[in-house]
Amino acid sequence: MHNYEHKKLIESIKNIDVVPNNKDEFDQWLLAKSHLDLLKNNSGSREIIVYGVGKYFFVHAVVVPNEKLFPIDKPALIGWNFDPYRSIAGYITGSGRDDVWVERGLHTSSKVIDNGWQLIFGRTFEGWSGSDRNYFELHQEYAHLANIHWRPEKKAYCRYNEFGDLTSIVTVSSCNENNDSINLVTFEWNTLEEYLAATNSSLVRMFDFTLFKEGSFSGWSRELPLDIFDSDEIFYRQHIEPGRASFTRGIQIISLKRPVDKVFTDIIDGWSGRKNRKYVEFLAYDWRNNFITKISTDPDRSTNYFEAKNNNLPYELSPAFFKPEVLLKYKADKDKYQIGDRDITCRAAWFLKGIDINEAGQVHTYICYLRSLPYEEQLHWLSHNVEPKSSISKRAYINDFEGEFVLFQEPLQELLEIVKSWHSSEVDWWSLKAENLLTRVNTPITDSRDEWSDAFMDLAKLIIEGFKLDVIRNKLDQFEIQYDKEEKSIKLLERLVRYSKADFNSEGLVGLRTLQFLRTKLKGHFSGSDSEQIMYDALLEHETFRNHFRYVCNLLRIELLIIEKELS
Repeated sequence: MHNYEHKKLIESIKNIDVVPNNKDEFDQWLLAKSHLDLLKNNSGSREIIVYGVGKYFFVHAVVVPNEKLFPIDKPALIGWNFDPYRSIAGYITGSGRDDVWVERGLHTSSKVIDNGWQLIFGRTFEGWSGSDRNYFELHQEYAHLANIHWRPEKKAYCRYNEFGDLTSIVTVSSCNENNDSINLVTFEWNTLEEYLAATNSSLVRMFDFTLFKEGSFSGWSRELPLDIFDSDEIFYRQHIEPGRASFTRGIQIISLKRPVDKVFTDIIDGWSGRKNRKYVEFLAYDWRNNFITKISTDPDRSTNYFEAKNNNLPYELSPAFFKPEVLLKYKADKDKYQIGDRDITCRAAWFLKGIDINEAGQVHTYICYLRSLPYEEQLHWLSHNVEPKSSISKRAYINDFEGEFVLFQEPLQELLEIVKSWHSSEVDWWSLKAENLLTRVNTPITDSRDEWSDAFMDLAKLIIEGFKLDVIRNKLDQFEIQYDKEEKSIKLLERLVRYSKADFNSEGLVGLRTLQFLRTKLKGHFSGSDSEQIMYDALLEHETFRNHFRYVCNLLRIELLIIEKELS
């Protein structure tokens, strides 16, 4: 799907290319004022036309070094003759030579523009009859510097922004893909401006608007066109024959909108994560001064051990505490976010570490890590910020302040270690159905029924769906253990374990059976009385969904180790 600004430009080109029926309106249309206004307005927008072709509309832009462009030679520039379908290079022979060489560069009939280079290249696959016979390639240098990649579903060269959302940087519309007969390629301006600043160049747009009414125009008179030098930014040659036709052909120069030093500063700040940085004050425990107060994520408003002797600022390792619901946003979009044991990763955007949960069920992390989040993300955490009910977790204290490894893990992490070892060892009786299943499972921490249900659903997909029935049946056949062909993995595994462990639990694989039962009953997300009763029983026995999930994970960990021993 094209971005909004790109689609609006297509609509604008269609609208200005409509031929008026009224004679007076037609003569006004021949002045090409609407076409010129579109160019002028677009030069200040965030979606810049680099190539556009409509019924009466033609625009094509190239990059030209400023040292070759200025001072402006308007007659030399206005004599261009070029489109993006010209080849960038060709094999040459002759001229008294018996070899073959490559000739590169632009040939535009303008010596000034010949010093520039294209951003896009129109290609035609001769002999191919498919709808993608004509397509556009992007200048490789630009694609690499902008770190963008073609995504067909967006019809654009894209990258992820600071929020982990896919953003269109160069958007392409082809008349092969729509019914508008419009080809349009637009560039996001800020990224293009960075390139122009770093190459000390300007964008030079060539335009040609030949306006006429089909069926009533047979050719031009011999009158010479009129040169109109509107400004140093836009100038053109225009010829108008009232009641018949007109052409407006010229140049528009688009230079930097920000001071070049500002552009460079923004580029460098973008590398360091300081670009447009804003900060938030969180209620946190200032353990240096031993009280609860608001502490800003601004690095100048807190300190570290090495600089503390020169000030009385709170430590940047001051913990802030949050309602557990702060994590639900990230659990709701598991393609975009990955929640690790003590961290959250937003794809290609940001990383938050130091997370843990204290005895009171509160999520906590440190001021120095919160400052790495985008401002809007900091506001999300601020909306869940609360006073601490207890200290940080024992694990966080040992890890972060004593600098030691903990000798205990969350039950889910212990369970995942077993599954990861199966995957890395490529055991023949179990396989990982999808790589992202290892990161999708998270321990529920809130009172949300959906979070609890989703956790079991993801865990079941990871563990139960991974068992290979044919391999388990072959193992049973080796020991001549009888089984029903309709029996599934859990029942088959129970038969195998009972064969070698006479003292095995008479109830069978309770953890796996509980997991499968919950998966089946909770699939509809509490749509029936059975689901309500399951929820009630879980809370009655374990007090919280978190405790119940950890209990089941403990059962599963023990059973998977037994299964591993039997099947290895």
